[in-house]
Amino acid sequence: MKHIQHILSALCVCAFTASAQVTLEFKQTEKSTVTVQSDVNLKQTLQIAGQEIQTRSIQKFTTESVTGDRESDGTVSTRVTFKNWNGKWAFPGGIEMKFDSAVPDAKAPVEQLEPILDLLRTMIKHPTTQVYSKEGSLNKVTIPEAALNSLEGPLKNEFSAKQISEGIKRENARLPNKAVSKGDTWVRKEVMPLGSGQVLNFRVDYTYEGTVKKNGRMLDRITGKVTDAAYEMNGPAAGPLAVKDSDIKPAKSKIDLLFDRQLGRFVETKNLIQVKGDMTFVANGQELPGKLDLTIEQNTTELPPNKK
Repeated sequence: MKHIQHILSALCVCAFTASAQVTLEFKQTEKSTVTVQSDVNLKQTLQIAGQEIQTRSIQKFTTESVTGDRESDGTVSTRVTFKNWNGKWAFPGGIEMKFDSAVPDAKAPVEQLEPILDLLRTMIKHPTTQVYSKEGSLNKVTIPEAALNSLEGPLKNEFSAKQISEGIKRENARLPNKAVSKGDTWVRKEVMPLGSGQVLNFRVDYTYEGTVKKNGRMLDRITGKVTDAAYEMNGPAAGPLAVKDSDIKPAKSKIDLLFDRQLGRFVETKNLIQVKGDMTFVANGQELPGKLDLTIEQNTTELPPNKK
């Protein structure tokens, strides 16, 4: 009888373990409207040949994603619109710049910064469309021709179908590609574009933390930690200063994600990453030693329907 009890106990444990596994998958909900508030803060201190250069930016914007009916081939389209955008920048030399989507035509303090505002004006003026397959994967992103024609040079790459598609795929890839239980881990190689061809390459170690209850619904929590970082420059430098080589490392990181399994999307993300290290620059053929200290904080929150 004791042997039978041991066998039954083992079967119960196996059944409990199996039931504790969850599968996290992105979905597109038909006939839905989702509003997300994003906060992006960047603080950079760059030392070049003993001179310290500080840059700061604070961005806050809201996007509205409206998904329509599913087509006969199973695809579904989502129209994404920037509802508002506020930004502040602090540049070397005491130069400060602001952007408010309520008054988008306000000029930059210096002409050289006007392209940044041109990019934001274009983004808030022209909604984009994302088309998803019946399996839930991204098929394509379309941008109005007028938006593409209004931008020149490198700015075309900052607001392009390729750039948006890669961002969506990076977000989707954060989920595990198999069923997980509390405590399970997985690793992702992630890329963070910094603009003008600059990117940071990260190794992120993710952990499934189980479920938490927030605002009346049960959510899946994922945490992450950046365990490796590298700077990369794709293409020629935008200015006279180019990076020859770099040796940066993660100094601090905290990633906390809340995923709604029923809706099939992240409803809250918190990302704080700080990298530090040595860099060697080249200007007019001369090598200049430098150091980089960069902190990037990106948070998103899905807003309730009555708080748009």
